[in-house]
Amino acid sequence: LLWDRVPPEVDAFSPDNLLIISAGLLTGTTIPGANRTCITYKSPVTDLHCFSNMGGFWGTELKHAGYDTIIISGKSPAPVYLWINDEQVEIRDANHLWGKDTYKTQRVIQEELKSTKVQTMCIGPAGENKVYHATIEHSPGASASRGGAATIMGDKNLKAIAVRGTKDIPVANPARLIELGEHMLNRTDAVRTNIFERTGYTQVQYLLRWGDYGYFSGVTTPELQQEIIDIGDRVQDFVARERTREVACYNCGIRCKHAYLNPEGGQTFIKCGWEFAPFATQIVDPDFIIKYTYLCEKYGLDVVTTGNCIAMAIDLYQKGILTKKDTDGLHLEWKNAEVAFSLIEKMARREGIGDILANSTYRAAHQIGKGAENHVIHIKKLDTFMFRGFHRPHMCLMETVNDKPCQSKLNNTIYSGISPISRKEKEAWIKDGWFPYPKEFEKYLLADVDYTGGDYEGDAQMTAYDMDQYTLADATGLCYYWMMFWRYPVINSRTMIADLISAATGIDIDEAKSTKIAKRIVNLARAHNVRAGLRRKDDRVPERLFQRPMQPAEELVPGFIQKVPQVPLQQFDARFFDKRVDTYYEIKGWDNDGIPTRETLEEFGLDYVSQDLERRGILTG
Repeated sequence: LLWDRVPPEVDAFSPDNLLIISAGLLTGTTIPGANRTCITYKSPVTDLHCFSNMGGFWGTELKHAGYDTIIISGKSPAPVYLWINDEQVEIRDANHLWGKDTYKTQRVIQEELKSTKVQTMCIGPAGENKVYHATIEHSPGASASRGGAATIMGDKNLKAIAVRGTKDIPVANPARLIELGEHMLNRTDAVRTNIFERTGYTQVQYLLRWGDYGYFSGVTTPELQQEIIDIGDRVQDFVARERTREVACYNCGIRCKHAYLNPEGGQTFIKCGWEFAPFATQIVDPDFIIKYTYLCEKYGLDVVTTGNCIAMAIDLYQKGILTKKDTDGLHLEWKNAEVAFSLIEKMARREGIGDILANSTYRAAHQIGKGAENHVIHIKKLDTFMFRGFHRPHMCLMETVNDKPCQSKLNNTIYSGISPISRKEKEAWIKDGWFPYPKEFEKYLLADVDYTGGDYEGDAQMTAYDMDQYTLADATGLCYYWMMFWRYPVINSRTMIADLISAATGIDIDEAKSTKIAKRIVNLARAHNVRAGLRRKDDRVPERLFQRPMQPAEELVPGFIQKVPQVPLQQFDARFFDKRVDTYYEIKGWDNDGIPTRETLEEFGLDYVSQDLERRGILTG
């Protein structure tokens, strides 16, 4: 739909740009973890194809109302919201909702429609003000955050979409679907035990050791590293005292979110993995996390980009590129919570320096000028997650070739060396059925990790497989946490995905056919971006990742290795980077400039795509 109706000539803020909101193929069925919704559009941040993926309950409610997909086009002259009640669909006035935060908006809509069962996605003040990193918020802890979907929603004057469905979701083979679901549930204990029940260590301390707190400034001090060591115990105590309950999306037994009381007495939900996004500000404190996340959810702001914008502003201020004149007298400094909270408010309302930062890091840096553009960290204009693993060759390749940067997952922590284990442990891991790749890929896992990037052949093969696997997850509505995100993937084969699709739909599909579907989607998305101007020069991580090696924690704080296991800290050799990209392109069937070849497009039934690229002079020879 996006290829057909949103050519490159259409501006992101044109009424002709679409919001294509699709519940996953399996969303709402009895399959555990099938609850995702994809929102596809041309991004105002990257000017490319983009999608934001959201969990919660909204997609399931849409399916129960009898719909798979909604397409939003045009632009309303005044604020409105969409109300879908089974077959009854209304566009309603939303002037009384405009200006309200996301919590109040959802509450008012439920009161207005006289049902607490109504599921709502909405924007807050940030989306209304077209902040580039605004989010569409749904149930607490569930949002469409990356790339600016809420920005487009605000531009269309669409405040919210409320859904109530009462119909059944028919499936082709209920007995088989239940059998597969039981098999999945029998594998969840490993995830629960090894990841989520060891909260203080696994979710925070284990991940924080990779957080690059000198992300923008380039400085990591012993004092800062010591805080990372200490926070594991502090968070473990904090969780025991303050967590009110665990929270899950629809039909999910993993329960990856934790509920805490926020400053206004309500509940804020912290999702595993995102709880340390605020630490780009160098404030390593659980109470700060709660209020920071609460403010972002309230105004509708992406926790990742918001933290990066704050950190970039502080870094530029410390370097003298920004002054008090630029910040309306506000003194920007690290580790100051009130500074961070003030900048959140300013961004959401586009006030003062917040009006510039609201354009996200890439555009804000270029707007500031004076060399600021040399200090922004981005891939394809979208800023990256504050995560030290990007220094690792595997993560670099994942981020580089992804059609939406900062969406690659920690799928391959063992292979990449982020989660190091011995060869004996790897062999046991494979034997116990946790290896989620084809058998011929075992050799790549069992080899020693080359942190310089010399193992580009295996890395490219596994990354190419990952891209197809995550594409299938997005298309079916399966949460990544049930697939290859963790060391213990519940769904550990593409055959199992094919079985789930077959049982739900009755379609005759096997591993080969599901793989072909995934590759077709990957190539169509790539072709869309190529048509918009994407080339090999854009498939690159920030140069800073090649220039600044990771400083061994043992050198910063003696005794650190005894507390948190470390891995060898060799510098990623930039000479291998191009070879990794070359190999990945070759596997995907793309030319040296990252353009899918005519043969590749035709192999996957995309003849009309190759013809369009030929007419535009992009596909030649």
